[in-house]
Amino acid sequence: MASDSRRPLLNPVLRFTKEPRPEAITGRGKSAAGIKTERLTTQRARLSEAIADMAEQGARHPHFGGRAVAYAAMFEDSLAPTWTPSDLFQPSHGARLIAPHAQGYLVELELAALPRFSAFIRNFGTVRDEVDISRVEMVRFYDQSDVLQDRSIDSLWEQAVEQEGGRAFFLWLTPFRTGDAAEQLLLQFAGLRDGIIAPTRPQLPDLATAADAVGDRAVAHALRAIPTDRVGRALREYRQRRRARTSVLVPSREALARLVASGTVVRLDPVMPIVTTQPGEGREPDRPLPANLANAPIVGVVDGGLDASSYLPAEAWRAPPLVASAAAEVMHGNRVTSLIVQGYDWNNNLTLPALTCRVGTAAAIAKRGHRGPTEEDLIDYLDAVIGAHPETKVWNLSFNQDLPCSDGEVSYLGHALAELARRHDVLLVNSIGNAPAGRLKRPADCEAALTVGGRLHTETGKPGDKCPVSLAGPGPCSMLKPDVSHFSHVRALGGAVISGSSFATALTSPLAAHTMERLRHPNPDLVRALLIHGADGGVYDPALGFGTPDLVTLPWECQPGTVTLQWEAELRDRASYYWELPIPPALLHNGRLRGQGRLTAILNPHPMVDEFAGPNYFSARINTAVQYPRGDGFTNLLGSMDTDRIREQVARTDHYKWCTVRHHHKDFSARGHQVDGDTLRIYARVYTRDHYVYGYASADEVPALNAVFVLSLSGIDDGADIYNQLRDQLGVFVEPSVIHSDIEIEGGDL
Repeated sequence: MASDSRRPLLNPVLRFTKEPRPEAITGRGKSAAGIKTERLTTQRARLSEAIADMAEQGARHPHFGGRAVAYAAMFEDSLAPTWTPSDLFQPSHGARLIAPHAQGYLVELELAALPRFSAFIRNFGTVRDEVDISRVEMVRFYDQSDVLQDRSIDSLWEQAVEQEGGRAFFLWLTPFRTGDAAEQLLLQFAGLRDGIIAPTRPQLPDLATAADAVGDRAVAHALRAIPTDRVGRALREYRQRRRARTSVLVPSREALARLVASGTVVRLDPVMPIVTTQPGEGREPDRPLPANLANAPIVGVVDGGLDASSYLPAEAWRAPPLVASAAAEVMHGNRVTSLIVQGYDWNNNLTLPALTCRVGTAAAIAKRGHRGPTEEDLIDYLDAVIGAHPETKVWNLSFNQDLPCSDGEVSYLGHALAELARRHDVLLVNSIGNAPAGRLKRPADCEAALTVGGRLHTETGKPGDKCPVSLAGPGPCSMLKPDVSHFSHVRALGGAVISGSSFATALTSPLAAHTMERLRHPNPDLVRALLIHGADGGVYDPALGFGTPDLVTLPWECQPGTVTLQWEAELRDRASYYWELPIPPALLHNGRLRGQGRLTAILNPHPMVDEFAGPNYFSARINTAVQYPRGDGFTNLLGSMDTDRIREQVARTDHYKWCTVRHHHKDFSARGHQVDGDTLRIYARVYTRDHYVYGYASADEVPALNAVFVLSLSGIDDGADIYNQLRDQLGVFVEPSVIHSDIEIEGGDL
């Protein structure tokens, strides 16, 4: 809890600058050993017959340029990237893989070539073909049921937001790779504008005029550059990338059924409102702001706006509002702002650091029952506003949609926000959502965001049990969401005690903003990693994430008796990377390694991310470990995964194999480990898959991907100075991570 006592000065986190040592790895290819011989004959007959049937049905199925889309499902023992059926489905057979989907792949098939393809499967094939034939379970046309995803036309219609002219839906165009098929699809989709679909009307042109009126020319210019015809924008994007998404208005259920049946759409979701939690009630007390506010970092607050007079002096900038003041959820925006500016002061009964922030206000969230922005409006608006305020590196998003995240697909809003965050190099801090619902709400499935769940507090003001109001994860596609949790039963502007993940998010953003400001080389993933690294959970919990960030030792500091290193690296597939680290004397006791270790890594997966891919959303992952010398080699001390011996489906669901966040913690203080050397090493390796989706022929063409690492070591003797020991051993290979390592927090001031 905030206190008037003088806070002790702690050692800053050290930045590790030593370059890793790469070791090349020879990739495993398909061979006779990969053939499932016990089912090869059966699958030859089954797949050949299925393709022959599709040849007869092809003319009755939606097709474009003589091509149609099929779904090829894999056996459960064949889901690993090694078994991607790229040898069977290739252009010489009139087939090509489009994208991973569900438990298999979308495949583009040339209808005229299907009889020849059927005969090939039955009678011919190389060893690599036979591997694929024995591992593809079935193949069929992709149809309306796939688009509907166990939903009826009626239920889909009822879910969608009613607007003037119909109901709004978000759709993804079927991603053909062949030019003729793509052009014919565009023609047919454009023809649907005759009574079946219409573009949604963007709110942004009027907003550009408002931005000009208040002198915000950067935002006005960015908004005017956004095309107003969203369907036209999608058509142009599809012609360039063969992939596109857009929102449309559909006038009736019958028109919706025709859209689904057209074959032009591979995925369809209702447009849902973006809302906050319900605010509490109470009067606004008179609360003076800290004197040093001008030097505080800025948090962009995307919420219902700000009109509380006591917090207007904390406003560093104000964007033109996306939502009119009469419809804006301004009470919620006021409360979130009060917690970001001085949450510790409102809640002096809780263990909170005295971290003051300024805010940038972006009024974009409407009250329930009022029309708010569509997902596209919000993304285009934020693209303009974030671009106009590069000084603001942390953005608070205490809002969600009234729709749970999918098990197997990332939402449009979650994906679009991730693209936005990566493009602008900012950290989004996003709420997980509140009950009633079964699991986390969109866009808590944003991979680039620090997603925050709710947590109660103990009588002594420390983190306690999970909050019954807050939802839980995990997220889709191996996402460990929430990342962290924070106090969600708090007091804020208005004087009442309120509950919700919105407010846990508002308490987390200042911690992220101050961490970003203190770092010598700030990076959104590094800030996220530092907060996860210091959290109290140790292991992932669906309700609490990795726990609550350390609220006493701040993310840029080392706990007493501990040394923490952080670094970044560019890593390529087909190589293992090693960093050598001398063993501090504080860890050695009679030749045994004794103490505690914690290792956190976050991989930036872009550009290896595919929103069409469902469970294969991430096409890149990372393994990492700390290893100690034993015998003639090295043994894992903590970290890594032995997923090669685990079935792919189990590795995905139970071990979150394709998650881009790794967090490992181990206590080896009791017995320790015998060591046969004086050097630890850190191991890391990146794996990639589905290269054809991105136009790469192999893993060798994939660009290097950025990863951040945080490592903490502590010994069993609190009196041993492990920090100075390792710092001196590393010498020129370390430097303070922070810009100002001599700042003390005294009372409520920084």
